[in-house]
Amino acid sequence: MRSPPFLPFNAPAVPEVGHDRRLVRRYLLQSALRFNAGSLLFLSLAIALLPLWLKLGPAAPGDVEARKLTPYIIAGAVVLAVMIWLALMSSGIARGFLARLVEEGKALSAEAMASSVTRRIDAPFNPLTTFDLCTESLSGLALGTALGYSGPPAFFHDPFKGRIVLGRWRPLTLGRHVEVRVSSDLGPSCHIDVRCRPGLAWFTIQQGESLKTAELVSAQLRQHLARHASALDAARRERELERTSLQARLSALQAQVEPHFLFNTLANLKYLIRTDQHAAQDMLDHLVGYLQNAMPDMRSVSSTLGREMDLVSDYLAVMRIRMGARLRFAVEVAEELRGLPFPPAMLISLVENAVKHGLERASRPGLITIGARHESDGKDGLLIVSVVDDGVGLTEQAGQGTGLANITERLLLLYGRKASLFVEPGDAHGVRALLTVPIVGSPA
Repeated sequence: MRSPPFLPFNAPAVPEVGHDRRLVRRYLLQSALRFNAGSLLFLSLAIALLPLWLKLGPAAPGDVEARKLTPYIIAGAVVLAVMIWLALMSSGIARGFLARLVEEGKALSAEAMASSVTRRIDAPFNPLTTFDLCTESLSGLALGTALGYSGPPAFFHDPFKGRIVLGRWRPLTLGRHVEVRVSSDLGPSCHIDVRCRPGLAWFTIQQGESLKTAELVSAQLRQHLARHASALDAARRERELERTSLQARLSALQAQVEPHFLFNTLANLKYLIRTDQHAAQDMLDHLVGYLQNAMPDMRSVSSTLGREMDLVSDYLAVMRIRMGARLRFAVEVAEELRGLPFPPAMLISLVENAVKHGLERASRPGLITIGARHESDGKDGLLIVSVVDDGVGLTEQAGQGTGLANITERLLLLYGRKASLFVEPGDAHGVRALLTVPIVGSPA
């Protein structure tokens, strides 16, 4: 008697696996019938060809009657022997499969003995994307190797019907093959039906091949879909982080503009308090009005062209009080352009540069002209805002402040290469600044 293997005293007990007797009887009967049916189909073909083979052979002139009976006698004997042999063989193969299941700790199930097994997978993508992902996952060498093929699986796909078929050889329907169908449900998600079909393997004894194939293909698809979904989620999170970083950088850059403008204005107010209290009072009134309109939008990422033009007009009115006749300005913008989206705190920086670096250094009166126009680039269109002064022109100190660098970086963050800032000398003297932004949509 064979002794049981040695187990440590604290090892958990191995549960005994028992098969359902009704399933076992059904499986043994099914195996015998299928195996015999397949074998008899082959024998029937051989018996049908046997008389032809005998007819071609040599025979004595008096053996005509015996020659007619011989094939059927031989066929009967062969069929009887084959039936007995197949019954014993099919029973042995089937019982061997049952014994392997017990060793693996598995019980016989209806799917393990079935010739066709179906699985359904829920996909988080639309049907077209899902079909492309299934085609990419199932047509590679890795799946063919996992299924026991010598190379990539024989493959057929029909994107119009959402159908994919793969197997060991062509024609695919003769051997055991897998059919994958992607539903055509409208919406952001769909489902996939994976079905393993036996082909001519229906006549063989089923030993769980269909179940293993269906499980393997389903697992391959689930993993591929999960990896793609994870990659999309990671890309989405990365975009959200970039957006959050962008908002933080924009807030920091705009924070540079606010004290820059306020410092210059308050310095001017301090000067006027000592020299002209009436003008100082007027400047303070304009400053208060400006701040009441400007402060709610200072931290916004988007404003409108009309609002920015109004703020610039208030700013220039404040500066004209200080500079008197040395400063003249004109704001020219069509009414239909005033409602277009425009980034805040950029136009005021350009105007401030024109006053500080252009007119304040000139010994003569100067003019600042602010305009806007629309140009089409074939699809979205561009909004071009110009700030032109006739001051001293470009100098070495004109581009060393934080204003122009701030505008350039903010444009890059908001619009990428679709926006630009171009500063050039004026026609006679002075400076022309051109700020170009795309029109469609507000900044992200």
